[in-house]
Amino acid sequence: MKRRAPDGFTLLELLLAISLLSLITAAIMGGIHLGRRSWETTRASDALDEVENAMRATSALLAKSFAILPDQSQINGADLPPVFLGSQQGCRFVTLSEGGAQWGGLILTEIGVDNGPGGAELAVWTKVYRPKEGLSAGRESMRKTVILSGVTGFALSYFGPQQQGQTPAWSSGWRSPTSLPGLVSIKLGASRLGHVMELASTVSPRLQ
Repeated sequence: MKRRAPDGFTLLELLLAISLLSLITAAIMGGIHLGRRSWETTRASDALDEVENAMRATSALLAKSFAILPDQSQINGADLPPVFLGSQQGCRFVTLSEGGAQWGGLILTEIGVDNGPGGAELAVWTKVYRPKEGLSAGRESMRKTVILSGVTGFALSYFGPQQQGQTPAWSSGWRSPTSLPGLVSIKLGASRLGHVMELASTVSPRLQ
């Protein structure tokens, strides 16, 4: 009479099956974790690139600023309009056209922060420069271009002598009627992925 083999798995087979299942689960979870880390790294890199691109755009515009000097007969007069109007929150200046069909080849440009649908945003306002208006045109007559949303901070400071004979120094504003600042310091912060990303840069405007 033959002895019937017992049904089910032996203890050794059960342990082997559990070990294999653990290895497969660990491999799958490791792949998921690696994919998630890669996705998060890509998102963080894209967010940083966005803020860096805004900083580069701001620096490039400031580097192209152009001084429209008054007539020599007016230089000693009083209350001359500034050739570069700067504050901590923004600045206005004239840039040279990049070959576009612009009147006179000069563009009035403003960089500053404005309220948008998603909060504060860094924007650029532009229009054709008119000598009679100078730097005093209203924003409503200018074209607005948003270069960064979710802005948490934007500050400018200016270095140079604002009057002849003055010692160059850093200041929070610029209203010189005859010269551009030698340097402009830019500090920019933006909220991305639950964190605040902050960048700083210093740019030298065009010197005539």
